[in-house]
Amino acid sequence: VSDMLTLTRMERGADVFEAAPVDLSALADELCRDMALIADKGISLAYEIEPGVTVDGDAARLSRMLSNLIGNAYRYGRENGRIRVTLKRDADEALLTVADDGVGIAPENLENIFERFFRCAPDRSDGGTGLGLSIVKHAVQYHHGAIHLQSEVGKGTEIRVTFPMA
Repeated sequence: VSDMLTLTRMERGADVFEAAPVDLSALADELCRDMALIADKGISLAYEIEPGVTVDGDAARLSRMLSNLIGNAYRYGRENGRIRVTLKRDADEALLTVADDGVGIAPENLENIFERFFRCAPDRSDGGTGLGLSIVKHAVQYHHGAIHLQSEVGKGTEIRVTFPMA
């Protein structure tokens, strides 16, 4: 219910936040430290965060976006697998990458992956609602960013998000 309310507010523009400088490096570092403790299915989370990467935006939305990406990497990761999170400056943009060596996404599902309620394997009972990546997409759009996805079945998924630097 919380995810649905969040997504509905984002889609309607009902949650209006005044953009402020957000230290994305500090936010990502803290979130990665916390989420590395999950270690679900023996999956390790490694991260490399360049200090001082700042964007204009909303810290809560950025945190939700990153936690959804990492949560998906755990959910669809393989046992004893790896998740890698990186954040760095790339010219005048912040580049955030979340990569895993999990199950991957079939090519026929790639175009729908960011749509609300879409699930690659709807018969799985993994607790997902199909809203997480839609929330990610809207958070990226709110921050005037772009999202790029590469995935191969059986090899894993990499999601790259870019934002203009503050």
